[in-house]
Amino acid sequence: MFERRRGSGAVCGVILAGSLLVGSLGHAQEVDVLTPRVTEDLMDTKKHPVTVTMALQADSFFGFNPQVYGTYGLTENVALAFNFTYWTMISGVGVHDANPWLETDIGLSLTFLDKRLAITPMIGFVHGQLLSSRGGFFPNGGGSVNERTTAFEGAVPNITVNYIDKYVEGEFYLGYYKAIRSEGGSPGDTGPTCTPVPAAGGNCLGPTQGGARGTWDFLHYWANVGYRVNSMFSLGVHYEHLLTTRDNSAPGAQQDYYRWLGPYVELKLAGGMAFRFTTGHDFTDNQDFYKLKFTKTF
Repeated sequence: MFERRRGSGAVCGVILAGSLLVGSLGHAQEVDVLTPRVTEDLMDTKKHPVTVTMALQADSFFGFNPQVYGTYGLTENVALAFNFTYWTMISGVGVHDANPWLETDIGLSLTFLDKRLAITPMIGFVHGQLLSSRGGFFPNGGGSVNERTTAFEGAVPNITVNYIDKYVEGEFYLGYYKAIRSEGGSPGDTGPTCTPVPAAGGNCLGPTQGGARGTWDFLHYWANVGYRVNSMFSLGVHYEHLLTTRDNSAPGAQQDYYRWLGPYVELKLAGGMAFRFTTGHDFTDNQDFYKLKFTKTF
């Protein structure tokens, strides 16, 4: 009798131990499954540092064009990059009574040299009526302000390179604005021929410049380099160029819109704020240009 009870007790002990083991394994498995969901918080700014910059900027060509851009950290030297630009002076009075040109970009920011160098390739899209219809109030556009509102009217592959250290700062940007939709119709083969104006650097200006509908592509790039006098002030030089690489409104209608060269001065303030003023000469139209930019980084 005693042996039977001892056997039964042993069996019960084995069953109980097995139950505890299974339970503990199940609990451990539950922790292993749930832990990554708890710890890998996409809103954790320690693991995924976020920077957002709001820029209020204006120049003598585009007018007022506010911008928001920033990064979301993925690894130590790789971040998701984004940009939104509101080209507010390129607009129309169409069926929606307002047609601002909007640019949206997304890409990656890669940092090197202890984060002194950042290379940011991006792909963007523009929305409005400029590339696909040659519409809006774009200078020398020859198109109508009453063109069709078009989402994803063009693609913008672009790259930005920034460098900053204790004494030197610099930036390079290159963007190609390529029409991917044609909403302005195809101009006829007998359209007007562009006649270059020598006084305008060989460009086609005036009301007869194309004047037809169609599409066009742009190349926009700039480069600047400066010397950081101290943590607040920096001085440098800026070069910028905008031109059309394709304009099918008329034969030979491609042109330079501006070629700017001049100095800049920048004031950096505590709290992630900065002011930069740039001015100089436009070698395309033989006149002055200016750029003003205020940024606040969060």
